[in-house]
Amino acid sequence: MTKVFLFGIDGATPELIFGRWKEHLPTIRKLMERGCFGTTRSTIPPLTITAWNSMISGKDPSEIGVFGYTSRDAQGNPKLVNSQHIRCKLLWDILGERKKSIALFVPLSYPVKPINGCMVSDFLTPSVESNCAYPAWLHEKVKNVPRPEAFFDVVAGLAGHKSLAIETLLERTYAMTDMQVALAKELLATQPWDFFMAVMLGTDRLQHMLWRHFDETHRRHIPDSPHKSALLDYYIYIDRKLAELLALLDEETVVIVASDHGMVKQEGKINLNNWLLGQGYLVLKQGADPRAKQRFDLSLVDLDRTLAYGSGAYQARVYINRKKAGQAYERIVQELIEKLRAIPDDSGKKLETKVYRKEEIYRNPELPECPDLTVYFDDLRWASNPDFGAEGLYSWETAVGADSAGHSRSGSFLIAGKGIAHKGMIAEIDIAQIAPTVLDLLGVPIPPDIRVPKAEVRQ
Repeated sequence: MTKVFLFGIDGATPELIFGRWKEHLPTIRKLMERGCFGTTRSTIPPLTITAWNSMISGKDPSEIGVFGYTSRDAQGNPKLVNSQHIRCKLLWDILGERKKSIALFVPLSYPVKPINGCMVSDFLTPSVESNCAYPAWLHEKVKNVPRPEAFFDVVAGLAGHKSLAIETLLERTYAMTDMQVALAKELLATQPWDFFMAVMLGTDRLQHMLWRHFDETHRRHIPDSPHKSALLDYYIYIDRKLAELLALLDEETVVIVASDHGMVKQEGKINLNNWLLGQGYLVLKQGADPRAKQRFDLSLVDLDRTLAYGSGAYQARVYINRKKAGQAYERIVQELIEKLRAIPDDSGKKLETKVYRKEEIYRNPELPECPDLTVYFDDLRWASNPDFGAEGLYSWETAVGADSAGHSRSGSFLIAGKGIAHKGMIAEIDIAQIAPTVLDLLGVPIPPDIRVPKAEVRQ
C-alpha cells in the first residue's frame, strides 16, 4: 500500500537545489532523475506559517485564517498566532482514522492536538514543558533530548536568530537539525504511518543571515568571507540527512521534497509606516515617537485620524481604516496602489512593485485580519519594514535586526517513487495543490472544499 513521505526544507530555493548546487546534492539529484520537479507558486504572502499550511490544507491564507505572526484578541491587543488560529482541516485531520500520520516540526503546529499518529510542534513552541508533542510518551522523549532548549529553533523568540553571531548561529543550526533528524529516523523505524512529514528549519535561518556571504551580486556582499561556503555546506549536509531517512523507506513509498517559498537577495527595506506618516495616511497618538526604535503596534495609532497603517516583513500588508475612510474607501485604495507602485529605490530607480487587492487573491476577503493591500516591493527584492526608529524611507534593518535575503514567491517541489512519472521538470504548480496530490496518492477522497486540482504527476 502506498505511503507518502514529505521532507520539507524551509526556504529551499529552486534556483539553487535544481540548478546552481544540484551537482553537490546527489540525493536530491537522483530523485530528480526518477520523478518530477519544478517550482511552486507560494502563498500571498510567501510567509512560512501561511505557506506550509496551504501546502497541507489546499487552502489560501484567508481560508486558513492566518496572514502574519500576530493576531489581535478581543481587547485589540497583539498576540502571537498558534495552531488554534487555523480555521481549516489539515492533511492529518482529513486522513483521520483511515490513515496514520506523523508530523514533525511543521510550522504553526503548536500547541499540538491529538491525531491518529504522532506530532511534534514547531519553532513557535515556547518550551519543551509546553504542549509540544503527542502522544504523552513522545512528549517525554522530547523533554529528555540532550539540549531540549535548542530542539525547536536556534534561539527562543521569534526572529531571535538575527541577533546571533554567525559562528553561534551555525553551531546551533546543526545541533538543532541533528536532533530533529535523529527523532525522525527513530519514528520512521519504530512507528506505523501512512503519511510522514518533517520540516527542516535550518535552511531558512541560515539563508536569511548568510546570503550576502556567497552571492557576489548582493549590494552588501562580503568578499572572501570565511562563511562564503556555509550555505552550500549546510545544503550538502541536509542532502546527506535526507539520504539517511530515505534508507529507512520501502519501495511502496512516494517521496516529496518541498519548500514553503524560495529566497531572494534583499536590497534593503522600505520603511512603510514612515512613508504612511509622511503621506498623511497614518497619524500617531500624542507622545508616540516614530524616531524611537520600537516594533510597530496599533496602540501607537490614533485611529480617529488614521486612514491606513502597515504591517508585515518582507512583503507589506496595508490595512485601511474603513471607519475613517467611509465612502472614500475605493478612492483611497486606488490612490495607495498608485503611490506604492511609484516608490523608487534609494537611487531613484523605478521598482518592479506588485500590489494585490484582497478581493483579487483571497476567497474570504471579508475576514477582519485580511489586509486590504499586500505589497511586494520590487517583487520582494526590497522588503517592508513596518517598525519605527529608522529615519526616512530606506533602512537595512527592522527593530529586531537585519537580513541579507528575504522570501521569494517560488518554492521547490520534487516527487518520486512508486507510480510517479519520470517527467523531469514540470510546469509551476500552486503550493496548495500538494495537499490534494497527497490525498490522491493515499487513495483518500479529496474533500469538495479543496478547490485546487491535484498535480499531474502519476504515470
